Amino acid sequence: MRNLILYFRVVTPLLFVFVICELHSQSQVSEDFYSNEIDRYISIKFDNDTYYYTDYYYTNGIEIELKLPVISQFSRTQIFSKVSKKSLLETSISFAHRLYTPKNIRDTTIQFNDRPFAATLEVDYINSITGLNSGFDFLSRIRLGFMGPAAGGKAFHKKIHEWINSPDPKGWDYQIANDIILNYDFTVFYPILKKSKIIIAPNGTIRAGTLYDDLSMGLTFAFGSNSDKLYINNTLPAKSRKIKFFIVTDVNLKYVIYNATLQGGLFSRNDPYVIKYSQLTPIVFSANVILGINWHGISLSLGHNFLTREFATGTSHNYASILLGFKF
Repeated sequence: MRNLILYFRVVTPLLFVFVICELHSQSQVSEDFYSNEIDRYISIKFDNDTYYYTDYYYTNGIEIELKLPVISQFSRTQIFSKVSKKSLLETSISFAHRLYTPKNIRDTTIQFNDRPFAATLEVDYINSITGLNSGFDFLSRIRLGFMGPAAGGKAFHKKIHEWINSPDPKGWDYQIANDIILNYDFTVFYPILKKSKIIIAPNGTIRAGTLYDDLSMGLTFAFGSNSDKLYINNTLPAKSRKIKFFIVTDVNLKYVIYNATLQGGLFSRNDPYVIKYSQLTPIVFSANVILGINWHGISLSLGHNFLTREFATGTSHNYASILLGFKF
């Protein structure tokens, strides 16, 4: 099992990155292959569980995403040419900071049999390719960054609690040790029903690297005007002077091989406390619902996220997401 884990966490992501780089460098695709309907878009997303009067597990996240036509110029490749004669390619870069804690953040000792304190800081390179004729959608993400004290979780969490006059979190001295993040995520959507106002799409995802190693499959529903892109990025493909409402919901079943926010990084050997592999819950179910509006290039959405326990002594968890986006 240890050799299998090392394979998924080292060989697989490096192979993925190598293949992608080779495809990008060798491809010579005409400009007509991809649609020119590329948006200029920036969004900021906040994840937090305070809305449910809790402060534990995945307790806070901030992600800023930027999408520009110039970024997409670096991603023209023939990899999907056999799937569709014409595709819409959108590429973006995101910056994400996430915090994880046990249930009791006031205790000054290690909380054994609970989630360890952990923080991640990453820069992600995201590709979304939609086959305009075939209906296939592909979403890939390369994650680069680091976890541990270098991610700044302790200082940020303490400052947030100071601003909202909440009890000071005490256990960050026992967070997982510094390590690198190098991960490749790949998701495939295939709509079985695709109309102007409704999408039903099964999907599958593989994630491999030093942060997450897992396989998942699920089902996505999207309702609303121009919902053919909602289930990918929750935004309309064009500006509109009318208010547009949308709903996106997902259900997923995931098989977990490794989770570094629970088990520590690949290279660190001095973690104060981590969850053992034998303590992981191998099957995790998750579901989310997103309600949102789009108006004149502005997108605002509110999401509810639920997932079952991730380790044997844990419990299920809920957190909310707020996303604000602008097209320009």
